[in-house]
Amino acid sequence: MKIFYRQLILSLLFIGVIFGFAAYFAVQSLHTLAEQSAQALAAHFHEVIIANRNEKQFYHTLKQAASSFKTVENLFLINKENKVVFSLKENALVPSIDFNKAAKNPKEIRPTKMRAVGEYTCVWLVEPNLYGVLHIKGEAGGLRAVLYDFNLKLYLIGLGGVLGAILLALVGSRVSRAPLHQITRAMDTIAKRRYSFRLSWKPKDDFAALYKKVNSALERMEELDQAQRRAAGERERALKKLRDQARLLDLMAHEIKNPLHSLGINLDVLKTKIDKGLPKESALKQVETLEGQLAHLQEVVEGFFGYVRPGIPKKERTSVNEIIKSVCQMASADAEKSKIQIETRLGKKLRDVVVDRNQVQQALHNIVINAIHATGQGGKIAIRSWEKRNKVLISVKDTGEGVSKEQMKKIFELYYTTKKNGTGLGLPVSKRIVETNKGELFMESGVGKGTTVTFMFPAM
Repeated sequence: MKIFYRQLILSLLFIGVIFGFAAYFAVQSLHTLAEQSAQALAAHFHEVIIANRNEKQFYHTLKQAASSFKTVENLFLINKENKVVFSLKENALVPSIDFNKAAKNPKEIRPTKMRAVGEYTCVWLVEPNLYGVLHIKGEAGGLRAVLYDFNLKLYLIGLGGVLGAILLALVGSRVSRAPLHQITRAMDTIAKRRYSFRLSWKPKDDFAALYKKVNSALERMEELDQAQRRAAGERERALKKLRDQARLLDLMAHEIKNPLHSLGINLDVLKTKIDKGLPKESALKQVETLEGQLAHLQEVVEGFFGYVRPGIPKKERTSVNEIIKSVCQMASADAEKSKIQIETRLGKKLRDVVVDRNQVQQALHNIVINAIHATGQGGKIAIRSWEKRNKVLISVKDTGEGVSKEQMKKIFELYYTTKKNGTGLGLPVSKRIVETNKGELFMESGVGKGTTVTFMFPAM
C-alpha cells in the first residue's frame, strides 16, 4: 500500500502544479484582456467626447453612447479643480483624482482595477483642463460573468483531474504491484521450503525476464534441497544402522553373558561333585543343566545371526497354502501337548507368490509356535489365507491373553519378550524374513482379545 499512496501523492502533486500554473496564466490572461477591453472602451468614449464636444446635444450624445454598453457604470468629466462637469448618474460618488499621477496626454489611458472581478476605473486627459473618468462595472453579462464561468470550469477540470489521478494511481498501483505480489508468493514458498512452486506470466508481460530468473533460482534451490534431503536421509540411515548395530551388540553381549555365567557356575559345581566322588546320577543331572544352558546359548547366537544376516532369499514360485500345510504339520506335536486345536481356512484358487519357501516357512513357524505358547490349555489357533487387491495374505489368530498397547510398541524389538522363558527372537526374526522377501508383517492385539499376526506378499 505504501507504493500506492506514494503514486497517488505524486500524481496529485503533479496535477496540482500543472493546474495551478494553468489557472494562474489563464486568470492573468483574462485580466489582461479585461484591462485592454477597458482601455478600448475608454478610448471609444474619448473619441465620442472629442467629436461632440462643441455640439448642443453633447451630454445627450454621451448618455446615448453609454446606454449602448451594459458594462458602463458611470462616466465623469472632471476639471483640475475636481469639479464634475458631467456625470451619467446624478448624486453619484465622485472619484478623487491624483493629478500628479494622472495622464499627461489624451492617448495615455490608465485603467485601475477595482476589488470586484472585472471592474475598472479608467482615467485619461480629454483637454488640458479636463479629465475623463469611466467606471466599468463587473456584473452578469460582463467580464465578471466570464471570469466566474471560467473559474467554475477550471474547478471542474481540476476536480476531474484529481479523480483521474486517483483512478490512474489505483490502476498503476495494481499493475506495479503485480510483479511484487508474484515475487512475494515466491518468497513465501521459499520460506516454507516448497521449491516446486513456479511463477506464471503472459507472453507479453514486461516482467517476463524477471519471472524467468526467479523460476531458475527456484529450480536450482529445489535441486539443492533434494540433494540435501537425500544426503540427510542417507546420513540418518547410516546413523540408525550404527545405532542398531551398537544396540544389537549390547543385547548380544547381555544375552550371552548370562548363559556363560551360568555355565561357569555349573561347571564349578560339576567339578566339585566329581572331586568329592558323588554318585554318577548327581553328576549327570549337572551335565543336563549344562547342556540346557548350551542349547539356550546356541539358540541366542543363531537367532542373532538369523536377524542380522537372514541370507539372500532363493525365490521361487510358491503356493502359500502349501507353506501353511507344512507349518501345521511341523507344529502339530507342540499343539497336541497343550491340547490346542489348529483350524485352517485356506482360500481357493489363490495366485502364487515369489518368495524363499524355506525362509517364509521358518517365519510362519515362529509365529505359530508363539501362538501355541501364548494360548492356554484347550485353546484354539485359526490360520487363514486369502487374496485381496493383488496381495496374498496369511493370518494366524490365537485365543491367548494378548498384549497391551505399551507392549505392542516394543514387540518387534530384538530380545524383547512377554514370556517367562522366551528369547525375544521369534517376532523380530520373522518380520525381518518377511520384509527381505518383499512382504509386510502386521500384528494386532489387545489384552483379553488374543493376537492376530498377518503376512502379506505381492501376488503373481
